[in-house]
Amino acid sequence: MNLLVTAIVAAYNEERHIAECVASLLAQRYAPLNILVVDDGSTDGSVAAVPRHPRVQVLRRAHAGKAKAVTAAAAAARGEIVLFLDGDLVFDPDYVGALVAPILSGEEIGTSHATEFVANPENRWARCLQATAGLPSDRRLALTDAQVAAGSIIYRAVRRDDFLRVGGFDDIGYLDDQTLFPKLGRRGRFVRDAVCRHYNPERLREVVATGAWGAQSILHLHGRRALLRYLPPLSVARALRTGLRTRSASRVAYDVAHEWGVFWGLVGRFQGHDTRLGKRVPLP
Repeated sequence: MNLLVTAIVAAYNEERHIAECVASLLAQRYAPLNILVVDDGSTDGSVAAVPRHPRVQVLRRAHAGKAKAVTAAAAAARGEIVLFLDGDLVFDPDYVGALVAPILSGEEIGTSHATEFVANPENRWARCLQATAGLPSDRRLALTDAQVAAGSIIYRAVRRDDFLRVGGFDDIGYLDDQTLFPKLGRRGRFVRDAVCRHYNPERLREVVATGAWGAQSILHLHGRRALLRYLPPLSVARALRTGLRTRSASRVAYDVAHEWGVFWGLVGRFQGHDTRLGKRVPLP
C-alpha cells in the first residue's frame, strides 16, 4: 500500500501559472496524494487562482521567505512523504510516482527530478536566462550520467519526519533548498523519469524580482563586498560587454535588469527593508 504524499507548492505572485501547476498535480497517477499550496504573502491573485478541489488546501502566510513558508507547510502536512515544488512548475502524470518510488522501497531517504524542461522557450527573457546559465534554450537541467550518479544536493521529495527532525530549510534565500543535504548527511537520488517543465521569467519586471530574491543568498555567500560588485555602473559595463560578445540587445537588457534587482535587494537587506517587487524594488 502506498504512503500518503503531500505535494507542498510554494507560491509567491504565481497568479499566471499556479492553476496549471495544481491541475497537473491533480492529474497524477500516484495515489494517495494531497496538495498543500503555501502562499508566501502574494500581492496578486495567486490564492484566488488555485483550483478548488477536496485534495487541495491553501495555507496563507505573511511574507517571510520561501524557506520559512515551506517549513511551516511541512509541519502542517499530513503526508508521510513531502514534496517541495514551485508554483511555476508543471508536472507529467507520472512525476510523483517516479519521484517517491526509491523512498517507498527504502533505498533512499530523498530524491530529486533529473529532467526539467523550459515551459516557455519562445519567450526572449526565458531564453536569456538559459543563455546566462550556459544551458540549451529548452532544458533547465542538462545533467551528465556522472552527475546523475553522484546524486543531488537538492531534495524534491523526502520523508516528512526526516525533514522536520533537522529543522527544515535554512532561510538564506535563493539557495535555501541546498541547506537540507548537509543536515541529512547524504545526497538525494536523481530520478530521470520524474519529468517537469518550468516557466522562466517572462517579463523584465520578473527578471528584476528574481535578482532581488537572489540577493539574500549572495549576501550570505559573499558578505557586504557583494554590494561593490553589483554597483549599477559596473553592472551596465558587464552587460554591454556581454551584448557585444553575443550581439544581443536582449541580453544587455536582461543582465542590467537582473543585476539591478540584485543590487536593490542587497541595499534593502542592509537597511532592513522589504525588497519584494511592488514594494521597494523599482524598475531600472
